[in-house]
Amino acid sequence: MLIAIIAGLETMLVFAARSKQGRVRRQQLLMGASTDHRAAVPLVDNYLQQKTARATRFQRFVARQLATLLRRAVQTRAMDYLLLHVVRTAINKRRNKFNTLRRRIVL
Repeated sequence: MLIAIIAGLETMLVFAARSKQGRVRRQQLLMGASTDHRAAVPLVDNYLQQKTARATRFQRFVARQLATLLRRAVQTRAMDYLLLHVVRTAINKRRNKFNTLRRRIVL
């Protein structure tokens, strides 16, 4: 009985430690503070790896440098504002198109 209680307590302790690590890792990933920028999406990764299997060393170098540059650009406040502007513009265009079509139907 005592051994079962000790095993249960040990299991709870390990589970609590792992869940805390998972929360911290998730928070770092969402806040952009993670040092691991390579988030895996296995299905997409495998597909793109097959499509780019015959890339030359120069092409790989250019792609790596461009990806580094884009990662730096994406982690800026200007990128947030740019995305907000794009979303806002798209929504406004759609709204204007819908209102224009609605007026034609009414007349």
